[in-house]
Amino acid sequence: MNNTDFLSAVTVRIDEIVSYNKTTIFTIATTTMQEGNAYLTPIRNNDQFVIAGCIIFGHKDILSILGIIDGVVDVILIDSEKKIPIRVYNNNDRSHKNKTVGDIETGNISKICFQHINKSKVFEFKPNDLTVNAAWLFLSQRLHFISGKKISILGAGNIGSKLALKLVECGADVHLYRRDDYKGFNISHGLNLIKPVNTVSTIQFHQSAIQAAFMSDVVIGATSGYQILSEDIINSVKKDCLIVDLGKNNLSANAVNLARRNFMEIYRVDVTPALESYVHEMLKMQAILANSYGRKELGFCNIVGGGYFGDKGDIVVDKINKPEQIIGISDGSGNIKKSLSSADNATIINFKKEFGID
Repeated sequence: MNNTDFLSAVTVRIDEIVSYNKTTIFTIATTTMQEGNAYLTPIRNNDQFVIAGCIIFGHKDILSILGIIDGVVDVILIDSEKKIPIRVYNNNDRSHKNKTVGDIETGNISKICFQHINKSKVFEFKPNDLTVNAAWLFLSQRLHFISGKKISILGAGNIGSKLALKLVECGADVHLYRRDDYKGFNISHGLNLIKPVNTVSTIQFHQSAIQAAFMSDVVIGATSGYQILSEDIINSVKKDCLIVDLGKNNLSANAVNLARRNFMEIYRVDVTPALESYVHEMLKMQAILANSYGRKELGFCNIVGGGYFGDKGDIVVDKINKPEQIIGISDGSGNIKKSLSSADNATIINFKKEFGID
């Protein structure tokens, strides 16, 4: 799909999600594997909102995309992770300007978007972390419990290493493989230092992918476009092993055929639950910052809410705009007073009268 066709497809997709008459969200993400041509992601229709989006591989399309979606969708989510390689390119429509002689691709699209989006609300998000959360949730529910399972992760990059830490914290016996032995060893060593001291299970690094995968309950391909899950890997795992393609094109054709002949389950993790959960969290945090968070002087007392660190004697409430509930009285050190003075009780009585709280 060329640039003109892609932008036309974006326009059509935006018209489609607007027709749902719900809160509309459009995501703009990047990926480490440089495929060249931007593409759209599937529509995800929730009871409260509808999500569409795209994957891009450089800055050149970003301003055109923003021109189509800004002010048309309610919320724009921008990938805040640096994945695009630094490079020099020629582009008459300079979408990225800095103090260099030419146009430099840095991969940091979020700053550009915040500078050019004027009408829609814009927030950052981390797609890789959503992938990790979705994978963990899938394995937790599919396996029923993770503790004691041997889980092999072939590809210890951003996603694979983060997932390894989540799994080992749950008691999984995690085995890592990375083609760069030096980095792989240091990653596994660092993760073992980070995990809770009372976690008995460990993360082991292997210089051989087959050694890492041998007799695994779950084998996960977490490379970027490299077919790490070969026929030899499938031959080495347990007969009922779950096979997860967490990266992209991590399975060879022979591996897929062998797994199917042996009735083994192959999955690609659906990130929809993690993405929709993040949107709920994002909207809730926005509401907290807008209505609950901060400190307000009322004359006879001060109130704090939304997690704001109050001074001693401040009334902690559910929200500083039109409060409906008193949480307690701040002790000035981040906690609620366990015993109240007569002055504290008098302040609470006055506050309840002021806001009509029973």
